[in-house]
Amino acid sequence: MSCLRSNILEEHVRGIRWALWISTFLCVWFYTGSGLARADETPDKSTTAKEAPGKYPNTNRLIDSNDPYLLLHAHNPVDWYPWGPEALAKAKRENKPIFLSIGYSTCYWCHVAEKTIYSLPEFAELMNPWFVNIKVDREQRPDIDRIYMLATQLMTQSGGWPNNLFLTPDLKPFYAGSYFPPHDDSFGRPGFSTILKAIHEAWQKEPKRILDTAEQVYTSLQQYQEQTAKGPSASIKPQEWLANAVSSMPERFDRKHGGFSSSNGTKFPQEPYLELLLANYQVRHNSKELEGLTNALDAMAYGGIYDHVGWGFHRYSTEPTWSIPHFEKMLYDNAQLLKIYAQAYQATGYPLYRLVATHVADYLMQQMMAPEGGFYTAQDAEVNGEEGASYLWTREEIISLLGPDVAKTFFNVYALTPMPNQGVVENMQKALKLEEERGVLRIRLPIQGTLKRAGAKDVVQMLTAPEPLRKKLLEARNRRPQPLRDEKIVAGLNGLAIEGLTVSGRILHKPEYIAAAKQTAERIWVTAYSAKTVELKHEIFKGHAQTDGYLDDYAFLGRGYMALYEATKEEVWRNRAISLADSMLKRFTRADGTLATTTAEKDLLIIPPDDGDNVVPSGTSAAVDLLLRLSALPGESRYAFAASRVVNHLSGQLQQHPLVWPIMIAVVNVNKFNPGTAATEAVASLNAGNQRTLNSFQLLNTADYVRVSGKLLTKPDHDEILVIMDITDGYHVNANPASYDYLIPTSVSFEGLTSLRVNYPKPILFKAEFAPEGLNVYEGKVNLVAQFPKGTLKKGQTLRATVAAQACNDKICLPPAKLPLSIPVSGER
Repeated sequence: MSCLRSNILEEHVRGIRWALWISTFLCVWFYTGSGLARADETPDKSTTAKEAPGKYPNTNRLIDSNDPYLLLHAHNPVDWYPWGPEALAKAKRENKPIFLSIGYSTCYWCHVAEKTIYSLPEFAELMNPWFVNIKVDREQRPDIDRIYMLATQLMTQSGGWPNNLFLTPDLKPFYAGSYFPPHDDSFGRPGFSTILKAIHEAWQKEPKRILDTAEQVYTSLQQYQEQTAKGPSASIKPQEWLANAVSSMPERFDRKHGGFSSSNGTKFPQEPYLELLLANYQVRHNSKELEGLTNALDAMAYGGIYDHVGWGFHRYSTEPTWSIPHFEKMLYDNAQLLKIYAQAYQATGYPLYRLVATHVADYLMQQMMAPEGGFYTAQDAEVNGEEGASYLWTREEIISLLGPDVAKTFFNVYALTPMPNQGVVENMQKALKLEEERGVLRIRLPIQGTLKRAGAKDVVQMLTAPEPLRKKLLEARNRRPQPLRDEKIVAGLNGLAIEGLTVSGRILHKPEYIAAAKQTAERIWVTAYSAKTVELKHEIFKGHAQTDGYLDDYAFLGRGYMALYEATKEEVWRNRAISLADSMLKRFTRADGTLATTTAEKDLLIIPPDDGDNVVPSGTSAAVDLLLRLSALPGESRYAFAASRVVNHLSGQLQQHPLVWPIMIAVVNVNKFNPGTAATEAVASLNAGNQRTLNSFQLLNTADYVRVSGKLLTKPDHDEILVIMDITDGYHVNANPASYDYLIPTSVSFEGLTSLRVNYPKPILFKAEFAPEGLNVYEGKVNLVAQFPKGTLKKGQTLRATVAAQACNDKICLPPAKLPLSIPVSGER
């Protein structure tokens, strides 16, 4: 079970399936190999969390966290730690495994776990002495969440929240799952108490077994990281990528119910796919290719995933017909869907999309906006432990509120889909006959029959006619206990909201939307951005800005400011977008031109994966969009250089797996990205003495500054080839081995031959402002010597070799190159 089933990117994970055996191994081990802790081994109850006087018998370290999800657990008897040096040092010092639990404040099953496990002393009495227990809010630390969600997906082939893992003291995971039942259940699943006891005993008696498993999981994580970070480059062909992506989408369409099919029947909006379809129309103007988009937008607008009483979209549908939602409402969904419905209205002229966009904007401004500006993160799915409690109706309730005759008219348009006790609602028409049960309001289908019963000429007339009835239902619903709201204000998600309100306000001629976007943009800038340190904080909670911003915070907020500038032409928004872009490049650009997602990479188990556009655009895709939009401004073409480095690095993935990066493909097409133009402008900027360009971006190509040649040498006991590199003065290439793993070492390989060894020369130490400790490099003329068994090289053959290198100077690094080399083998040596 999970709050949100993650979209596993099959294209990337398919090669790492071996990890499934780990869970099976441990499950068998629990019941056959380890034995469970005996009653006389129960830990001393004196080790439970200290009691605090007053309302709560327990208070733990999370009380100082200033985070709504962590504060939810601050009075558990579990001795929780926030992620940080204190907890990590304790695990190493005491040689204890770590129990890491990751969730977020509106996660339904996170709430269930808090009530059924973490609030009970019987579990704290096991957790506190045996483990270092760490709580993480995935919305506060998405970098940690990405790493350990990937680990869970590799080990279990699924993933969701809460995400619970057991780690070694050096942070390597060895067991994972989502919600664990408190005790062994009738389905044969081990309960949390069983798992705790088994892992503790195994850690005490067979630690090597656990450490070996953890090492294998860690190796798999590293392999995944290498697979996604070092893919082959390809030619830059944005239009071809777009065509490939769009042509492969129809097989994912659910033509019966709309939207995108899934293996388990759930339906997510998949906003990045919808944006790709819109971008395709904007570029190619083929209205026939909008069918997949309009089918999805219609289905969601008619379905129960849309709140027909209070507006706004729920997180996802639990079944294929869009009728029964998981009731969370997320800012990121509604902000993106606001923009998508407005742009779809602009593309199609269909009034339903305008109506839905205005309803979503109203929901955001009325229900999710702080009085001083800024949008809250999410609303809960449950009330008092019951999923959807505030949203459900019975037919009798509606009749009592509206009266029998009026209710009959209302039910000509709306149907109640009963909440299933279990499984999937496969036949919506059959389910609609059971309306005496509590259910979810949705529009009746087929739509033509509903129009006829309602006597309406079109859908918009049909949906606006019962507006007084909707308000009456809303007033009654508001008297019920309401879901809790996560009142974090996340900078990046607010960037999505600013952009959604601004774009929809411009398209729909709603100046009040743009006014709300401006108010929010000003609040974030004043509260979360420091002009002194040019740093953006990730979130605001209770008026306090905290946590270093991530790549997507800078990129999303920068895009929001650019949308405001494009809509209003007010220079303040352009200037702020430029400030964010400059700070983003300074903080997140790696030596090879790719973008980190967090400034905390060095402190984490692996580099957090940025492996595509999922429920929101990746930080990398959003950054490229921001850079390309800025590069179109007069005098700012330098930003195209930074964008080209990122796109070049991802080009192989964009060619081979276009649907993994739908937003990236959309933005390079909509922004008419042209790498040739970027290179031309780079030279122009260099000639004009643009120091900012010199400091930040690559120019030209390594092949322009490094030349290679080769010759055969006669040796009595082996064959030898001398490869000569001639490096232009002022430039250098990395030595072999390179100083750091992320640098590209100089190397030589031979087609069809394996050398005995390659002797690389002694490096020199190069020091620069960005590398005060020095880097090992080669300069000038450099000789690489490759040795082969005697007789390997045959007369008359042409030996082909490739030298891989990356040229840099004291300001910039050029794109790496593979330099070809041909050496004829003559009779004389």
